Amino acid sequence: MAEVCRVLIVDDEMLIRQGIINYIDWEAEGFQIVGEASNGQEAMDMIEQTHPHIVITDIVMPVMDGIDVVKAVKRAYPSIEIVVLSSFENYDYVRSTFQNGVADYILKPKLNEDELCQILYQIAANIPDLDHTARQRSPEQLLETVLRGNESALDEAFIQHFLPYSQFVLVAILGKHAQPQLGDHVKVLSLLAEDNCTTFLLNFQPQRFATIKETIKTISSEDTSLTWIVARPFDSITEIKSVYEDGLLKMKQYLFYLPEQSFLIYDELPKEQKRPVHFDLNHFIDMFKNRQFHVAFTYLSDYIHYLASQYTKDPFEFTSFLGNIIFNMIVLLDNLTCDTAEIERKKYRYFANINEASNVNEALEEFYEVVNKIQTMIFSNDSSNKLDRMLAYIEDHYTETLRLSELADHFHFNPSYLSAYFSSHHKEGFSEYVNRVRIKKAMNLLESSTVSISDISGMVGYSEHSYFCKVFKRITGMSPSHYRKEYRYENETTTTIDASD
Repeated sequence: MAEVCRVLIVDDEMLIRQGIINYIDWEAEGFQIVGEASNGQEAMDMIEQTHPHIVITDIVMPVMDGIDVVKAVKRAYPSIEIVVLSSFENYDYVRSTFQNGVADYILKPKLNEDELCQILYQIAANIPDLDHTARQRSPEQLLETVLRGNESALDEAFIQHFLPYSQFVLVAILGKHAQPQLGDHVKVLSLLAEDNCTTFLLNFQPQRFATIKETIKTISSEDTSLTWIVARPFDSITEIKSVYEDGLLKMKQYLFYLPEQSFLIYDELPKEQKRPVHFDLNHFIDMFKNRQFHVAFTYLSDYIHYLASQYTKDPFEFTSFLGNIIFNMIVLLDNLTCDTAEIERKKYRYFANINEASNVNEALEEFYEVVNKIQTMIFSNDSSNKLDRMLAYIEDHYTETLRLSELADHFHFNPSYLSAYFSSHHKEGFSEYVNRVRIKKAMNLLESSTVSISDISGMVGYSEHSYFCKVFKRITGMSPSHYRKEYRYENETTTTIDASD
């Protein structure tokens, strides 16, 4: 009667032993774990009790190491096959175990279910009197193993027994769906199902490919909740991994930039803008420093629009660029003395949301939310700075003719905004503000000089003496001559009192 292949695990690290034992469905794979040992001496005792067909052993162990286990097992039980576990550090040392009859080895950092199972299948196939039926994987399982990285698992002759036609194509479907029905004489294998995406292999005669494409287009147009990706067809099953990695996976990345697409096929992709657009970060920073904000943001927006259309680019490059721009703008905000406390506090959330965006629209929505906040801060702060400079300009040029429209144009303000600013911040209009500055200057001259009042009116910007006197009285409550007399009287009185003291 045929037996199930018995396996013994030997390793001094409990986590390694438990990982091997628990992360593989050994019964489904046609094997039975008969025990585990933490060193070579325990292993020899268990071998005598359990009679394993295969021993998986570590090299570096206490009491009795793996090299001695190999020698002892092959001396006492020559029919037992041995698989050695090793690290990169002792790889050269492990090679010497092959002289003692080791069947194979596995590097611990690369230990995984598929590789281990494949090695055990190959070893068990040469052990007489074992039950091999449970170990025969389906073509779907074998091809899934290949797509996950174990190309040695590909049994071309076995696969061709199930896939008789001469052409293949890989198709991915995103969204909830049933097995696609693509007509007679098309074999469909479901290979991978992950992240709401299932990868299928279609097998057919070459002349049917055009019909298959049209059928998929029809299905995708009828159910837009699904997205179909069709890679280039290939003629040999040995090409499946390269087509998967260089074709299907890359096209799947394109959907980051093309989220509205429900159908992508290798030879019907949208056209990209061929004329390259370059972005000079130093130029962008210089524009910021020179306070050319509108030009800088237009320059940035134009480049991002171009970048978002380049769907063959790695999405990581796109999101990294957005994050880098945000980082640089926050640094520039500090240099502009803007209050960046809130945006600094939230910047890591912005970075995370951009990096985790499922498509270009989500990434840009988050990015422009930050940009809009930065623009508000900059233009608000810039307006304040320009207003301060404008008030200083009035102080320096009060003797000249000053008109609101000319001042607004000089400082790049909207005249109506400037008028509203004076009304809200100074509780008076622009003209009244200028009058107050001029009258204050006139008061200083009346107090500190003997210049005639008519000359003072011209010196502070009034072409008409009578109008000056009218404004002066309205603001101070007295005429210029009365103000000078009052000031001199008070000053003389104060001087007399000081002298008597």
